[in-house]
Amino acid sequence: MVNVSSFLVDWTIRFLENKDVIRKEIVNIEKNVSGFDFTVHYRGKVKYFIIVSILVDRLFNEIKNEDYIGFITLNNLSNIGFTVSNWKRLIGFKSLNIFFVNPFSSLNKVWTINPYTHDKICDKTSLELGLKSIAQEVESIGMEELNNKIKLLKEGSVL
Repeated sequence: MVNVSSFLVDWTIRFLENKDVIRKEIVNIEKNVSGFDFTVHYRGKVKYFIIVSILVDRLFNEIKNEDYIGFITLNNLSNIGFTVSNWKRLIGFKSLNIFFVNPFSSLNKVWTINPYTHDKICDKTSLELGLKSIAQEVESIGMEELNNKIKLLKEGSVL
């Protein structure tokens, strides 16, 4: 069985490290800390990350408003629908970022949103349409497809 969560942890850490090459703000990264999949220690703050391929309500029990939190989830209509349906709850977390990813996308691989900030500037009547438009920058992917691609990658096949 392919461990999707472990793959996404490693992939996201590499992504964040590559994104930080110029600024060099990352001090340390730790896996499996305090119930989170990994934490990134930046100069001046710590950000906690949870890998959640499919967004679910229980996530609201795992986060506090004062923490810097990142959800790593798959870029697909189900997760966008969850985000829209739970928008009022999500905007209550000032330092929450949601990373919609597809490591195998031939377009961009990630788009991210901070609901609290986005809510201040977006047209709420077109929230869903706006998120779907942003999401088109990254190819959609479901759990089964991701699982199959990881399996092929581990077997040494070319994708």
